[in-house]
Amino acid sequence: MDPHPTHIESNSAKKSRRRCRFWIDYNEEVKHLVEIDYSTREREKQITKIVDDGGFKIRVFFVAASGFLASSYSLFSVDILSIALFYVYPPCNRLGQDPGLIIDELTLTGTILGMLLMGHLADRSGRKKWYGAELTILIVATIGMVQASEGYTAVKITRSSMNIYSWIAWWRFLLGFGIGAEYPLSSIITAEWASTESRGVMLSAVFSMQSVGRLLSYTVSLGALRGSNPGDDEETRRLAIDRVWRWTVGVALIPAAIAILLRLTIPETPRFYAGIMKDPRKGVSNAMKLYGRNKSIQEVGRETDLSTGGSKDEEEPWYTWYGKAWDYLTGPKKGWRPLVLISLLWAIMDVPWYGLTMDLSNTLATLVHDPSSPTGVMRHFRRASDDGVEGCGDDPWNKDYWNPNTISNMIEQNAIRSIVVVSIGSLVGSIGSILIIDFFRRKVILIATFLAITVLLAIAGGTLLGSEASDPHHAAVVCYGILQFFFNLGPNTLIFVLAAEIFPTTYRGTFNGIAAASGKVGAVIIRVIIFTTRHGDKEKSLGIRLLALMPLMLVSAWLSWYLPDVQVIPKAKPVETVSEQYEADGQNLPPSPMLQVETPHSDAVSVTSSDSRSLSVPSNENSKGFRLLERLKNIPLEDIARNPGQSKTGEISPAR
Repeated sequence: MDPHPTHIESNSAKKSRRRCRFWIDYNEEVKHLVEIDYSTREREKQITKIVDDGGFKIRVFFVAASGFLASSYSLFSVDILSIALFYVYPPCNRLGQDPGLIIDELTLTGTILGMLLMGHLADRSGRKKWYGAELTILIVATIGMVQASEGYTAVKITRSSMNIYSWIAWWRFLLGFGIGAEYPLSSIITAEWASTESRGVMLSAVFSMQSVGRLLSYTVSLGALRGSNPGDDEETRRLAIDRVWRWTVGVALIPAAIAILLRLTIPETPRFYAGIMKDPRKGVSNAMKLYGRNKSIQEVGRETDLSTGGSKDEEEPWYTWYGKAWDYLTGPKKGWRPLVLISLLWAIMDVPWYGLTMDLSNTLATLVHDPSSPTGVMRHFRRASDDGVEGCGDDPWNKDYWNPNTISNMIEQNAIRSIVVVSIGSLVGSIGSILIIDFFRRKVILIATFLAITVLLAIAGGTLLGSEASDPHHAAVVCYGILQFFFNLGPNTLIFVLAAEIFPTTYRGTFNGIAAASGKVGAVIIRVIIFTTRHGDKEKSLGIRLLALMPLMLVSAWLSWYLPDVQVIPKAKPVETVSEQYEADGQNLPPSPMLQVETPHSDAVSVTSSDSRSLSVPSNENSKGFRLLERLKNIPLEDIARNPGQSKTGEISPAR
């Protein structure tokens, strides 16, 4: 008898121990993959096993979340930029009648190009190769923007050697490219490194950084404003406000720099090597590298690298990729359906989303009926520019003789309103999405939230149209905040998540970029509509705009039903007790049987795993009862949308 018996851990204890680990040593579990000549199919199964056994991968989350935080912060900091820029540097018709419109449209155009280009490059040359390049672009653009100036200004003729609006427009376009590139890269890397069990939670947690970035942008601008000393004279105030917007925009450099350093530590995704490069051995090696840091793991990685050459397919001409992609879209698999569905949903969803968030300062001022809103100031600038008035509108910022710091109060009120009405609701909605994403089908959440948004738009729009223009619209303000909650609880988060799940690895980056870019096309359209309908009665115009968005939300709810399912309801017989019994006896489990579960479409699918622990599902003590909140089982990426020509991995396959 062994005097020192080995402690036997139950299956549930092992899963609990592995969850939320920064790295895991897989040396003993997977080193046989380089000692035995396994088939490609077996290596693909082992890659899924290695990734799935890791639980919620904290390193992957921080790597993706930090970059997404930087890009989101930069996107929303434009609100404070516009107000301060127009005060310090009067436009004087130097970038059209509405410089804010031009800057916003160029930012969105750059975002569209970044999504399309970087998403495609991620499929052609690897995710890691470009994962960090987009943040480098963001850093360069941010530095250029905070250093933009008028150059030398001649006092007598009131002209300058440079046009700061042209520089800001260029840097915002470049910044938009970096922001757009971040979308497909962060989503596909998170999806491909996340375990099947934690994939939905991790993707929604990464996207929640958008709400955090928005809150931080307004908080930083408020702190920078209160930390400045505007003074009493005009020149001192201009200097203070100029510092405020430059500090607010420049703070984005901090999370971006941290993200770049973190991204140097993460290897290429194993699914890219297995699904695109046809090099499963390298994929296994990279999966081990993410969790193993000791010497023995590195030896395994080197052995794997030496044996990768024979498993890769012969090089094909670069243009054959496009023919295969077209065949996938138009062939028997009908790959065009999920692409068109998610692209339409993203485009329709971004119309109200950006319609509610772009030009936010003017919208909130209209809701609370603030007569000193930036809307009047922008109108004065346009009129002054058209009439050739010298100074181009300095007066409106300080029209109150007893309040010399009207501009400071305007920026402060805008930040406070944005935090209270918009940012808090968005953040709570993002947290709620993380909590419920594994308990309800994605499409069910989408449909429910789209319908709720429709009702809220009706209430808010009807309130604005039915009340007196001189009264604050309290009901509309409350609805506006709740709208932000439901947007982030449902469509804004889940469309991002689904776009990373429903495409095959071979085309995941390209199709994700197309879907995301479709959304920004909707944002471009609504920004122009906001500009053209902003004249006249502001309350009536906003109310009509809100009501006009209702049919779009109903169409989105209808389209959501046709999205592919990425979850199943576990109804298999639990094997937890069997697993623990075998482990207690010091034995290995026999090959796991095929377990039958039902999909939401009542199609039976088979679930097997290279590791019996993945078959452990929560037992239902009262099988006749109804469990209100039962965690759904995510389908592995390889089985949601198979790569063209991919053999069945054995993870989940249709039953015959």
